[in-house]
Amino acid sequence: ERLLKMTLEERRKEYSRQYVPLKDIPTWMEDIKSKNESDGENTKEEAQGKRSLSEKVSLYRGDITLLEVDAIVNAGR
Repeated sequence: ERLLKMTLEERRKEYSRQYVPLKDIPTWMEDIKSKNESDGENTKEEAQGKRSLSEKVSLYRGDITLLEVDAIVNAGR
């Protein structure tokens, strides 16, 4: 309850180690664009077909306990 009443800045002062803000994790679309730019490729058709999903989903590889999110859901069965 105490954490719920805090502002984001107040909560960040309580963290005991570094965190990864969600805004720092690129969406799938942003990741595709940056890889294509670095490879010098232009795969617009591929990105176009995945647009709706790829603008909403981010792929993160790392320690999920460091993510600055409200919840982590395990979709395993």
